[in-house]
Amino acid sequence: MPATIKKNHKKRVLATNDMMSEVWGNPEEMTGVQTEILSKKKLLLFWSREVYRYIKNNLSENTVTLEMGSGSSLLWEHIPGLIRSNILFIKENDLVFSAFDMPFKDSSVGNIILINVLHHLQDPVAFFEEAERVLKPGGRVLISDPYISLLSYPIWHYLHPENCDAKNIGFNKAGDINPLIDANSATATNMFCDQSFSMSGRCGQLNLVAVQLHSKFLYWIAGGYNFPQFIPTFLYPLVKLVEKVLSPFDKWLASFMYVIIEKKGAANV
Repeated sequence: MPATIKKNHKKRVLATNDMMSEVWGNPEEMTGVQTEILSKKKLLLFWSREVYRYIKNNLSENTVTLEMGSGSSLLWEHIPGLIRSNILFIKENDLVFSAFDMPFKDSSVGNIILINVLHHLQDPVAFFEEAERVLKPGGRVLISDPYISLLSYPIWHYLHPENCDAKNIGFNKAGDINPLIDANSATATNMFCDQSFSMSGRCGQLNLVAVQLHSKFLYWIAGGYNFPQFIPTFLYPLVKLVEKVLSPFDKWLASFMYVIIEKKGAANV
């Protein structure tokens, strides 16, 4: 591991499990380890499937559907014909390209899906400009990303191995970007829960359709990718019941959020 990575992430590596620590700083190998972790950790898999179901149920149409930053995602199991892409070369994926330069014609894509990806983009608004170009009228960007609440902020900021900058959108970093480490977990919260922010200045054809907060405890109890699962799998229904009962308090307790953005115009369903 290069000395610069050791210096910048030494403390954060200590917070990860042994599997992740061994490949820390190598994004291709980290993706493989995450795939293995997801297949073994039942609660994390249950949490992921909840996200997949929400995304599937809110697609704009059944034409070209693209997942960006697919990595270890199993969304392809739920959406037939899904195009899987990444900025890294992942053999299971279909395409390799940057979020800021997509290899699609204007108005040719029905849906763009980002699951835990938006906060890894250095300039999210530049991505939305490109999404605006390639989306069909009525096409959607569907996002699940971290949400910064009173409960989740200490976890995202102090315990999670990614940065959390509650004052900015995206992040500034010179030199090479590690797409699995470099991030700002507060990006979606700052973009879509702050009344002072609007995309209309740069992305006038995109409308914010919905913001829904979700996942108060399950992801953390599952241990994410960095910690062990903290409770037996058979307690999953109890965790879901508690989350449902506490749903009126999502603004203060939630750890993730769904965002749906739609390009103006009628969709050809």
